[in-house]
Amino acid sequence: MQPLYRVHRWIEWLTEWPPLQRWLSKRYEREFANNRRANLFRGVFDSFSAAAASAPKTRPLGYDNAVSAKMYQDRTNRTFPTDYPILFWLSHLLASGSRTLVEIGGHIGVSYYAYRKQLAYPSDLHWVIHDVPAVIVEGRKQALERDLARQLTFQERFEACPGADVLLAQGALQYLLSPLPDLLSSLPVLPPHLLLNMVPLHDMQRPAYFTLQSIGTAFCPYRIEARGCFVQSIEALGYMLVDRWENPDKACQIPFHPRHSVDRYEGFYFALTTPT
Repeated sequence: MQPLYRVHRWIEWLTEWPPLQRWLSKRYEREFANNRRANLFRGVFDSFSAAAASAPKTRPLGYDNAVSAKMYQDRTNRTFPTDYPILFWLSHLLASGSRTLVEIGGHIGVSYYAYRKQLAYPSDLHWVIHDVPAVIVEGRKQALERDLARQLTFQERFEACPGADVLLAQGALQYLLSPLPDLLSSLPVLPPHLLLNMVPLHDMQRPAYFTLQSIGTAFCPYRIEARGCFVQSIEALGYMLVDRWENPDKACQIPFHPRHSVDRYEGFYFALTTPT
């Protein structure tokens, strides 16, 4: 065992050797800057703006471009394991009378189209997506042909969205310039129900930090919040945590920053207990 232990220690030392670290970092930087297909992360930053400022000039910043707006076409025709907690709670909320759903970052209507195969949408359902302008243009274009029931609409300004029975966010909160409680505080009336899925969170004794994501078509500043602060900040608005779950098939691996990487994402259902 002693020789094997020495080999392991030598490998650990080699991977931490500064010259090798610098070489690997430069190599990864080239891969990151030129990535077109993979989902990659790079660096740890204290602010959204710092992460954005570090982005290579080889791609646009964020989803507000025509190429990024055409992503995820395949996801509109199928559901994934991460969808089923949302499907479970959404079916209950629709059955109990919820009719207006506002989705943050719903892209072209990915969940709207995928879920209608699993759920019987009420005829008076109103599903509103808040997203960036380029995505909204593409979403409205596709909805003319795909949404024959005319239940899907798009809104660029969050504060202009109609009063929601349900607010939905799936893998979207990490892209926002401001935390969710700040957005909710801008509304005249809080949504009674929050369904939040695919949220990256950390357990370190520090506030939120940011990394930079490459989605192949663009670079995106990416927020990772402290778990305790995230839950408490929503509860402070008058919400009660009803359910939580893990998304074990979602991860954020940041090369050279293992302590800041996230091995699974999380989901939450909050219900409003204090009338607004």
